[in-house]
Amino acid sequence: MGVIAENALPHHLTMKDSLKDIAANHAQRLSAACRNRSTDNEINGKEEPLDGFHCNGNESSEQLRGDIVWEDIRKDAEEMCNERNEDSLDVEASELLHGIVKRSILDRGSLEEALSAHLASKLSWDAAPFERWHAILLKSFTSGMSHCGKAIRYLMRDDLIAIKERDPACPSSGHAFLYFKGFHAIQAYRAANWLWSKGQRSLASALQSRISEVFGMDIHPAAQLGSGIMIDHGTGVVIGETARVGNGCTLLHGVTLGGNGKQQGDRHPKLGCNVLVGAGASILGNVKIGDGSKIGASAVVLNDIPDFATAVGCPAKIIGRAKEDNPAVVLDHSCKYVQLFTQRIRSLCPYRHLSPSKPGYLGPHDFIFRLEQVLEKDVPRETAMALFFELDHDHDGELEEAEFEKYVAVFKDLLAKE
Repeated sequence: MGVIAENALPHHLTMKDSLKDIAANHAQRLSAACRNRSTDNEINGKEEPLDGFHCNGNESSEQLRGDIVWEDIRKDAEEMCNERNEDSLDVEASELLHGIVKRSILDRGSLEEALSAHLASKLSWDAAPFERWHAILLKSFTSGMSHCGKAIRYLMRDDLIAIKERDPACPSSGHAFLYFKGFHAIQAYRAANWLWSKGQRSLASALQSRISEVFGMDIHPAAQLGSGIMIDHGTGVVIGETARVGNGCTLLHGVTLGGNGKQQGDRHPKLGCNVLVGAGASILGNVKIGDGSKIGASAVVLNDIPDFATAVGCPAKIIGRAKEDNPAVVLDHSCKYVQLFTQRIRSLCPYRHLSPSKPGYLGPHDFIFRLEQVLEKDVPRETAMALFFELDHDHDGELEEAEFEKYVAVFKDLLAKE
């Protein structure tokens, strides 16, 4: 992974900036964070909507004409078959590799056909033979739609592009197609999600169980995953029933998007666009992880994290702001590209139930209460917390009341359309 040039990093705001500047900067970064590259966009010249969970489902088969992703995979397969070495195993090794590549790619007429056969060979067992899984997977990949109304055949291409662009250990799209189980598990999940949406919930659960056995990843068929998702290594990843993962996110091995107990209902995390979740991190409960945020390795997140924040530790605490617009692509696992808070952070995250430590200051919940009083209406919690996060630059969980009063008119202007 290369070093980010200083002039490539976005300018960050200070306390002297007005909230109008904050809002403009925030909107600009959101736009950049949610503008994900996808194959269908390249073909059609369309732009993805900013909402990571809504897609255009009106694509036609004509838009797959000139399938660049599939052409690249076939080219990679041919190059694999031409690999040679000088030892005595050359013939045997070449024949073995050629058989794998030929059966999985070169004998297939499309990415959908190749992927359905490749996964069926991995997921089949005595009671569910290759032919039956192949038929079901092929139908889901050719005509299935995702939860957001986008065709699965486009999502699988977005995922392949994401792996090739982000993973330094991926030499080609062909390698990702053949050998990367994170990609395999996501595509099998997409088929299970389609079955779940069609009312075939028992069969979807059977597929989920088999995915867990074969790939070591447990993704509930009802979970919602956007496009351009990369799950690197994959082992030990758990994504719960009501979890949502926005476009362009990257998850490492051992990540858990888990519930908050045994109660039913909406109980799992919601990840925005371009979120990076480090190895072994656990995000628990119905919490919102903002667009462009970074969750450090082994962090335990129990509260909402604002857009472009960086949270680490157990329990997770916000240590600063992500410098890059798209952490999921930069993959800053060591959290080097973080604008750290200037003062030492306190032991409590500012989104817990804090009380101001001295008169003349507002804690986060006091801030929400005063904000709703001033506006004379309810304010969405994530909106209020985003404002608090932008203003609380020293991360001490407090804002001066005088600073709040200074920006009352700006608050009204910014939140007039909420």
